[in-house]
Amino acid sequence: MPLSPNIKDNLAVLVVSCDKYSDLWKPFFDSFRRFWPDCPFNVYLLSNKTSCDVRGVRNISVGDDISWSDNLLKAISQLKEDYVFLFLDDLFLHGSVNTEKVLEVLSWAIESDVNYIRMNPMRNKPDRPFNEVVGIVSKKAIYRTSTVVSVWKKSVLSDLLKGGESAWDFEVHGSVRSDEYDRFYAAWKDCFPITNVVIKGKWRRGAAKKLKSLGIEIDSTSRKIMTLGETIVLNFKLFRSYVLSLFPAKHRRTIKGFILRGKYNYE
Repeated sequence: MPLSPNIKDNLAVLVVSCDKYSDLWKPFFDSFRRFWPDCPFNVYLLSNKTSCDVRGVRNISVGDDISWSDNLLKAISQLKEDYVFLFLDDLFLHGSVNTEKVLEVLSWAIESDVNYIRMNPMRNKPDRPFNEVVGIVSKKAIYRTSTVVSVWKKSVLSDLLKGGESAWDFEVHGSVRSDEYDRFYAAWKDCFPITNVVIKGKWRRGAAKKLKSLGIEIDSTSRKIMTLGETIVLNFKLFRSYVLSLFPAKHRRTIKGFILRGKYNYE
């Protein structure tokens, strides 16, 4: 894959957050700098009114917290780069990033004018082959607009975002809207080893232990750790997601809509 000469100036890393999650900023960037110390891109933090005092991180304050999508629309309108690399504030790196490999993939993506590429496919892998590194995320695929470690053409992301939606709303309804676009891809293998550390406002028990073992300090006084019962319920939902991933990609939207009984019906 050819290396685009202007990739470092044409892509921004944007950590999507809000002021009520400001206690995550220090441990997030501690892990980010440890495991991706040679990140070559400009790094921005989306917040409301509070600034983050971390060296090398540029603040984008969007004002009152209206919705996840409204905040993101305001933030990306302030970026000069044409591509935006979304990180969520509760997804922490826990292993080293191969920057050379990442640059190869992203250079190809920009040179090929892709609209979207998921860099950490986890259970939502590509459903059609393209080459040995990336595959195609077809129209009608579930979570086609997954925000997890995803790179977007900024103009496409702006078009797909709808005011008033949460991140979860966007991943469901934005997937339907994305069916108007081609050139959606995902890597076959995870490029970024990440851990989801907070669920519904609480530290995950396993994640808290893992961060402690890595020497990354968290504030468990202002933000509680999930109870054992909450962890069991979470694990059941994760298992349900795993089972869903075993079905053919073209049927997953219908199956999930049935399971959730119309809460997210992909319409």
